[in-house]
Amino acid sequence: MVALSSTGRWLAAGTAQGKITVWNQTSGTAPQQITFSTAPFGELNDLRFSPDEHVLAIASGDLGMYVPEEPTAPRLLRADHENYGSVRFSRDGQNLLVVTGAGVIETLDAHSGALRLKVCCTTIYGEVTFTPDGQAIANAGHRPSLWDARSGTFIGRLITNRPFRTFGPIAFDDRRGAILMGSQNGRVYAWNLGKKQLVAVSPPQSGYVDTLAVSTTGWVIFAGFGGRVELWNPDSGEHRSMIAARPTSNLVLGLDGTSVIFGTANGDVEFWDITTEQRTRALRIPEM
Repeated sequence: MVALSSTGRWLAAGTAQGKITVWNQTSGTAPQQITFSTAPFGELNDLRFSPDEHVLAIASGDLGMYVPEEPTAPRLLRADHENYGSVRFSRDGQNLLVVTGAGVIETLDAHSGALRLKVCCTTIYGEVTFTPDGQAIANAGHRPSLWDARSGTFIGRLITNRPFRTFGPIAFDDRRGAILMGSQNGRVYAWNLGKKQLVAVSPPQSGYVDTLAVSTTGWVIFAGFGGRVELWNPDSGEHRSMIAARPTSNLVLGLDGTSVIFGTANGDVEFWDITTEQRTRALRIPEM
């Protein structure tokens, strides 16, 4: 699992076992290393920096908060063993959006962990996230849907019938006004966010789409863990593969909007330019 803060100052990478490394990319100091393990209540599922870069949220069997500028042990925000599948901050950083192992969507106070809103139901495999304007919550899972972020009122579904496969990662395409989700059938689906209408479907890859991002130039970037990175342009239908790029973590869009960052099976965090399809940099995750 990889996370990048809003200005790129902090970069975090974590293993499924909860070993997390945090780099300060502006100071060049030695990376910080922490462990957030809640076994047997769940592996590390997600990492996310707050909008102000002050806090790293950690989703695992429990929910944790780590402050890189004050390197002490992570603080437990929720110690209820609910197995949190993903975590997202609201635009103002005051709320957290999570999905539990029971498939319940919740928003929590980012400081106290107090419950703000509960919506039922989705699946832990599928991500939940705020829409770019912060007004709605989108969930993947078996029935991709939208909910009002303040009241929890159901807005609508993106599909009418439950598909055989489940949707996992979510990304937004601001240029096209679209929401995209990767499916277990190896394709990426794009809907017009306002009209909730399907507008494009990618060519398939051989395995699940486990991770997904959209470049500022309009290319959709997706992959299955351990598979090659695929590039797809929904407008032209053009599709190509970055054969040497093999992520075993989520894809994070670089600050330039045309590069991606991801973890690999050999213990590196790699940086790739999607225009040249070349690796530009790699960081070795230190042994803990």
